[in-house]
Amino acid sequence: MSRLGRLWKGAVHTWEVCREAEERRQLMCRPWEEQILHWSRQEDGWVLHGEHLPPDTRWRYGSTKGGWCPRSDG
Repeated sequence: MSRLGRLWKGAVHTWEVCREAEERRQLMCRPWEEQILHWSRQEDGWVLHGEHLPPDTRWRYGSTKGGWCPRSDG
């Protein structure tokens, strides 16, 4: 892989890490979303968290795109 290709791949990876960190920060500021049904990725697979049905929107509630949620960290 060329130097430019490695640089681009590193920039994309950095962007994805920053985006995931920002999504986690936003979730920590909205603790009420833990009560809305959502899937969370854990070591043993996907787990359903929450008790209430989500509103009829396209918004993702309770977890990041990668599947992290505050409840999964204990």
